[in-house]
Amino acid sequence: MHSNLFLRIMSSLVFVPIVLGAIWYGRSAYEDYSIPLFNIFLACLGAGFAWEWDTMFNKKITINSVLITLFACLVVFLTEDRPPFALWVILAGVTTLFYKTKGQLAFSLGMAYIGLPLASLSYLYHTNGHVSRELILWLFFVVWATDVGGYVVGKSVGGPKLAPRISPKKTWAGLVGAICFAMAMAYIFALYLKAHGYMSGDFIFNTKMLVISSGILAIISQVGDLFESYIKRRLQMKDSSDIIPGQGGLFDRFDGLIFAACAVAIAVMLMGESWWTP
Repeated sequence: MHSNLFLRIMSSLVFVPIVLGAIWYGRSAYEDYSIPLFNIFLACLGAGFAWEWDTMFNKKITINSVLITLFACLVVFLTEDRPPFALWVILAGVTTLFYKTKGQLAFSLGMAYIGLPLASLSYLYHTNGHVSRELILWLFFVVWATDVGGYVVGKSVGGPKLAPRISPKKTWAGLVGAICFAMAMAYIFALYLKAHGYMSGDFIFNTKMLVISSGILAIISQVGDLFESYIKRRLQMKDSSDIIPGQGGLFDRFDGLIFAACAVAIAVMLMGESWWTP
């Protein structure tokens, strides 16, 4: 137990700075040196997802992981400000995989499972240069806080199971903890935004909206977590891979973000700045 916790902490100390660095310096790297740093990070993430999806279903690496990676890169680099085009690319990827695998629909839909969150993150990062970095940071922080809250409170309190047939360790107490941690993180992040001038002027973040949205996002993130657990249970797997010591695979680490990123992208497309402004 303690050794696994140590591995989780150590891997996070390596993993989290890479993610935050790509988010924080992504725009300046592109504007100053024409290096699409955040897109490169998403492409690498897509390649990792493709490898895991392929090995989860086929127990080995096949040409299908190359195809998924190719379509993921097309989504990341060519559709960042064109969501409808991203959907067409993803549909083309699903169709190609369906044809290549001779009708394996579940595996083919992995292109959508991988492509949609990548397209959402790319869209959110490039949709508004003034606040896009902050939106992505908020999204990641809230999802991470959800994971931590669910794990800590669930382990400490226990109680009735949330979905015992899908994920036996998840509890209702853990869900409440996840929501509380996410909302607390949102409030702390709102203080950061206020300190850096995002609560006044042309771009105003509404603290109440951030906190409420974070609570809703925590639930969506937990649904994403349960969905990935359902996939692994169907495939009789504990983790999607062992690429991250103590934490499993990339899907295990980003399962909540997959659903959350799509939800935030839809909210921004439907409501624009009215989603976060008073």
